[in-house]
Amino acid sequence: MRRSPCLAVAVVLVTGACGDNQYGGPDGLPDGPGRFDSPSDFDHAAAGCVPDAMAGLAREGIFHFQATYSDGYSGAGAARLDDLGGWEYGGALAGGDATRAWIDDDELFLYRDLGEDRSRSLLLCGRVGDELRGAYAFCTPEDCYLASVVAVGIEPMDEAPAQGLTLLGELGNPGWGTGITVNVRVANDLAYLARYQDGLRIVDVSDPARPVDVGHGPCEHPDDNEIYNDVKLMESGGRRYAIMGSNRVGAVVWDVTTPAAPAIVSHFGTADLMEPANVHTIFLDGGKAYLGAVGRGLEIWDLANPAAPVRLSGFFPANAPDGAFLHDLFVEGDRAYLNFWNAGMVIADVSTPSAPRPVGTFVDYGDSSSHSSWVTTVGNRRIAAHGDEEWGSHVRLVDVTEGSAGFLREVGAFETRPEVSAHNLMAAGTEVFAAYYQDGVRILDISDPAAPRQTAWFNTWPGYDRRYGKSFFEGTVGIDLDLARGRIYVADSHRGLLILQRPASN
Repeated sequence: MRRSPCLAVAVVLVTGACGDNQYGGPDGLPDGPGRFDSPSDFDHAAAGCVPDAMAGLAREGIFHFQATYSDGYSGAGAARLDDLGGWEYGGALAGGDATRAWIDDDELFLYRDLGEDRSRSLLLCGRVGDELRGAYAFCTPEDCYLASVVAVGIEPMDEAPAQGLTLLGELGNPGWGTGITVNVRVANDLAYLARYQDGLRIVDVSDPARPVDVGHGPCEHPDDNEIYNDVKLMESGGRRYAIMGSNRVGAVVWDVTTPAAPAIVSHFGTADLMEPANVHTIFLDGGKAYLGAVGRGLEIWDLANPAAPVRLSGFFPANAPDGAFLHDLFVEGDRAYLNFWNAGMVIADVSTPSAPRPVGTFVDYGDSSSHSSWVTTVGNRRIAAHGDEEWGSHVRLVDVTEGSAGFLREVGAFETRPEVSAHNLMAAGTEVFAAYYQDGVRILDISDPAAPRQTAWFNTWPGYDRRYGKSFFEGTVGIDLDLARGRIYVADSHRGLLILQRPASN
């Protein structure tokens, strides 16, 4: 699942603030001018405030916003406002419950105390059409840092909840705990789920209307906030293995031959005393594991013996900008398509696994955040379905036909709406399957790559709900395909596993 640089980055010093704290400080929270724990601490003129900007705005809702600092850095966030009755409000900001919340006709304000004299604050007080305007503050014990904000209230899109896809069944077991579900792979009617904090879950989907929880492999280091972000499957020596991407101990190899009793047989991925082995994404191809190792780039490992993986090489693009990291990847044959965030999608020749070399880079498109990709053949061209992950995210179709005049040129694009991001992508033939967070599953016909056409969708996100609104990245996170049976398996952050069915073709 995405982890771009977030709004915790401190970049612009706020040298002053106006007004006094209208709430006072009896609760012992940081108080007074400059802490941004009150709407009056913001410079309303600089924030673009206008009277009655919030008049008529619903007193409950989920909002996505883009915060932009004066040095040009920007990041997306989410907030939720709850009407508790009697002019009392609650909500969420920056991943947790708000400490203070308020709305009237002039302004909407959310403040979250993070402890240790750190906090986040959101003020919305201007309006241009459907866009809300205002300011965002992140405070540390030393300083507060301020950004301008554009926000939009988000609801399910104005369309049917589904077209061309029906729900066969779903499973979100309360016993799984609070971690979110982020990816899924399915083999022989068993679904393997990667879940934050919770680890590996194995679900019997032989009866898709009644999925059954059959196995669990917990994270080893819950006290260190270990998460599993990815899951891939392989068969070796008559046994099945689930390879999990951990943010603490690299790739974790689970023997899942007996689903009710999974067991760890090895770990791999480079680590040292200063940096854990943080493996965000894994791709398996030809008996090799290709790791998206955050901070280290691509690592290639031989899995001939899953109990004793052997490192073959590593790769990081030369002259990559600050902040570049390998987020996701697709490998086929002797080519690896590597999503290096602000360094773009780097194509590498991996025909010699001990010495990968760059072939070309797709990066020349505005505010780049190369997040994920999948490559397919359309006519006589190789087309990469490439996804950003941010405010204004697109599914971009890129010609990756080497030796052609169009090599590494964007030929088409698809977007639902700027305030909702695309996430993981898969492709098969002339179709792209997108996990699109709050906009659910989207299927695109790319038989004409210059004019991608949406043919089916399914929305998993309910809209305003007090269980949601803590992250810009909620809803449909990961997918897997069973093309033979026309099924799509969905990893949904809150709902768990969903099984979707396409109608049978004539």
